[in-house]
Amino acid sequence: MKSKESQLLHVIQQTYEEKYNPKTKHRGAAAVIYTRVSSQEQLHGNGSLEVQMKYCEEYAHRKGLKIAERFGGTYESAKTDGRKEFQKMLAFVRRNKSVSNIIIYSLDRFSRSGIDAAKISQDLQKEGVQISSVTQDFDNTTSIGLLQETFVHMINNFDNRMKSDRTIINTREVMLKGYWPYHTPIGYKNLKPKQRACYHEYVITETGKELKKAFLLKAEGKLSNIEIIRQLQKKGLKISSSNFRLIITNPFYAGYITGSVVGGQLIKGKHPALVDLKTFAKANEMMNEAPNLGVPKVSRHNEVPLKNFVRDSINDQHFTGYKTKEKWYYKTKNAKPASNVRADKLNALFLSLLRKYECKKEHLPTVEKYIKEYLSESLSEAINDHKQLLKNITEKKKQIENIEERFMNEDIPRELYEKYLKKYQDELSEMSRKIGTNQISGSNLEQAVSKCLKISQNLGSAWLSAGYEDKQTLQKLLFPEGVVYDKENRVVRTHRVNSIFGCIPVLAEVLDENKSGNPNTNCLKVSQVPRTGIEPALPCENQIL
Repeated sequence: MKSKESQLLHVIQQTYEEKYNPKTKHRGAAAVIYTRVSSQEQLHGNGSLEVQMKYCEEYAHRKGLKIAERFGGTYESAKTDGRKEFQKMLAFVRRNKSVSNIIIYSLDRFSRSGIDAAKISQDLQKEGVQISSVTQDFDNTTSIGLLQETFVHMINNFDNRMKSDRTIINTREVMLKGYWPYHTPIGYKNLKPKQRACYHEYVITETGKELKKAFLLKAEGKLSNIEIIRQLQKKGLKISSSNFRLIITNPFYAGYITGSVVGGQLIKGKHPALVDLKTFAKANEMMNEAPNLGVPKVSRHNEVPLKNFVRDSINDQHFTGYKTKEKWYYKTKNAKPASNVRADKLNALFLSLLRKYECKKEHLPTVEKYIKEYLSESLSEAINDHKQLLKNITEKKKQIENIEERFMNEDIPRELYEKYLKKYQDELSEMSRKIGTNQISGSNLEQAVSKCLKISQNLGSAWLSAGYEDKQTLQKLLFPEGVVYDKENRVVRTHRVNSIFGCIPVLAEVLDENKSGNPNTNCLKVSQVPRTGIEPALPCENQIL
């Protein structure tokens, strides 16, 4: 009798275990390996892919995992997660229920998209798939491990943004010297396209000569845009009305360059001008005589600060603003099906989203301390690499001095001297390039964290009281890629959150749990947190996707 009762109890217990542990999905002992490098130069350069594959295969062998498939093996930027091989790998894992692990060399090989990567990790874990990093030993089945994993993704994303900032600075310096660093405008040919911008050499093509005639015709003012475009099309040029306007208003054709990175400043270019400045100015004067141009347009209305910032979830078009019967609305422009919503309602939904990233005053010291400590520790390896690079540069300079001295003393022949001098100089140049793109500033990092957390204390109130332009600035600071409005469910979502703001709700939840009786009162101490990797993103509704 007891035996039957025990069996019955066991069956009932299994039922409740399945009910209250839905996340324990059992998969097989198979794994996939994903490797990648960031650029084509790395692909053909230092054998990084082979090294990644070697260590990943050794890891699979140690863990007793059977390799079901290998993905990547090429160069893909990890700034976004729309990579072809990456998506191919995710689709394979979701189809094949025997796969329980995605093996990567390090988390930055998986993704550098910040909180988005954490969301992918969370979704995979719900399906029973573990992301295993060869070089980062972490257990993301624990809450602390998940928290740490999120920060690793955030740091990778932060590193990407630092690189982007340096690129903008370098581009600005190049343009200030008169060099054009972007794609070659129609009508020109770059004879040295694969070299740096300062070595580009532009010549005017046959197409350019036809465009010069178009400038002259426009400056005369006798023909309309359509008539000039038809003449160009007869010559075989594929020019539309919008393209024609862009060409006529582009100062590149008058021998000047400009752009947002130089604040619209006109700079004398190093390329040949297609037309003289007088013709260019006259052509633009005639272009501006169109009846729909020159009319002042007020577009910065404080009632619709989300215009061109919020997109519709159905047609993926940005909302613009309009006023009718004394009420403001947002609507999608040139979209089918069209979508519109009252401005006050959408503004209120966005305000609700914004307030989820406010940092409570009582949490501020702990959150700030934790983020700074963690980022400082996580960047320590990069700082050590930076110091080692400086040391290597000093040693390389000594090698160059030594070989020059030996040549002067006739200890080595000219042939060897020139061979090794070039080798050492190339190595020094590469080191100098790396040191220039790997500047690390702990003080700037701390200032950024402090400033963001200060802003986060009163996000909602600050946004409500700000003017149109300040609202736009604050919106873009938190959500760099804008937000999406789901009309059916009446919610707004975002695909990307500023790394520092994005972790505030996660930390706040942990702190509130501690306050309500979590026995692990020291779980936020960096020194006691195991070195792990990714944490799940926050819930979706009005928050993070």
